[in-house]
Amino acid sequence: MMLQNIPSVNILLEEMTKAFPEVRPQYLTLFIRDRIEQLRENPKKYGLHKTDKKTFSDGFAKQLQNAFRQLLNGSIKPVINAGGIVLHTNLGRAPLSENVIRKMRQSARYTNLELNLESGRRGQRNDHLSELIHLISGAEDGLAVNNNAAAVMLMLNSLAARKEVILSRGEMVEIGGSFRLPEVMKTSGCKLKEIGATNKTHLRDYEEAIGSKTGAILICHTSNYEIRGFTTKPEIAALVELAHKNNIPVIYDLGSGSLERYAFGDAYPEPQVSEIIAAGVDLVSFSGDKLLGGPQAGLIAGKKKWVQKCAKNHFLRALRLDKLITVALQETLIRHLYTETELDSLDALNQSAETLKERSLRFIQNLAPEIQKQLTVAAVSGQVGSGAYPSLELPSYAIQVRAASKSAARIARLLRQQNPPVLGYIHNELFHLDLRAVSKSEEAALSHALISILDS
Repeated sequence: MMLQNIPSVNILLEEMTKAFPEVRPQYLTLFIRDRIEQLRENPKKYGLHKTDKKTFSDGFAKQLQNAFRQLLNGSIKPVINAGGIVLHTNLGRAPLSENVIRKMRQSARYTNLELNLESGRRGQRNDHLSELIHLISGAEDGLAVNNNAAAVMLMLNSLAARKEVILSRGEMVEIGGSFRLPEVMKTSGCKLKEIGATNKTHLRDYEEAIGSKTGAILICHTSNYEIRGFTTKPEIAALVELAHKNNIPVIYDLGSGSLERYAFGDAYPEPQVSEIIAAGVDLVSFSGDKLLGGPQAGLIAGKKKWVQKCAKNHFLRALRLDKLITVALQETLIRHLYTETELDSLDALNQSAETLKERSLRFIQNLAPEIQKQLTVAAVSGQVGSGAYPSLELPSYAIQVRAASKSAARIARLLRQQNPPVLGYIHNELFHLDLRAVSKSEEAALSHALISILDS
């Protein structure tokens, strides 16, 4: 009976056209038809199943308008990250710094992306990046594609298509979204040659696996987990020597992309790009939006002949960066040439626990007394995120929220509904806000969000 109360498409279109006169009618019509179909499939979806015909009709029309208004506003929103994880994959990993954003804004229209201004002839977009990758890595040459998985696929396909690639069983990682390295290798047109055991792989295992069908040796840095205890793996230099003696290139999937020793990670040092290059590895790839602190990208650095082989691969056109990401990555790499990088993610990671304690106390002191009573500052641990430094706990301080009439889950939900949404976390049944990844410019919005949910 309820489905008979659904207004006709023409009636709904008339109301929608009044609400959105600037939108083309054919798109409004399609949107209406889609929503009616959803209603037929799930009559309780709109919560109107117990209403009379007029209430149903008016309510459905209003919900249609609200849903279309949300569509026009876009679903991607800025989020205040107070969750204690700096490189948060669900929030887009490394936040872009203002100096990077400024460069992107300046280049949003026409640029010399593929134009040599001196000769007036067509240029190569990678020319804007190759020298910078050379400088920050020490490699002979470099290029960039749209993420690290793409970089790994391009390297494997360029160097070892239709050949065997040797990989230790202890390095068969699965990254976010259930993407597994063996599947990436298969997609690249290579055949996986498994060697060793999960915890132990010896140099002799590589030596015994090398044959006439071997195209490359792959080393994968297990950045998102660690195997400790009874473990063995050969030194990179020894593996490179073995491979080169047999005229086989060595590919290294670094992933996290650490360029230097960071104070926050002294206890669990990540391998550096320059160290891997210095050990003689032929190609190494790493992410742009992890410890590099820039946009999503996959960087490849290494020996010129192998980098150029990747650059000539037809896959590159499908994997290349667009102009804005090229500009953002270029500016990020330039920032790494300076003593002070001024990259937000690295600045956040380098904040001391004492600094965060002082920031948290100052933040609370600027709120009204009735709000302050519901907040305390406590020592906590944060994370780097995105698989980097998986065992490292960042000493930190967080603001704990205690509201007598609201549970931690309700506080979390209410803060996610703010504009901008605020992401914190629940621990020991208390809601926490860690300011490590919250910029100074976001503190006013965070204060407003807290006041709006606690001042009631």
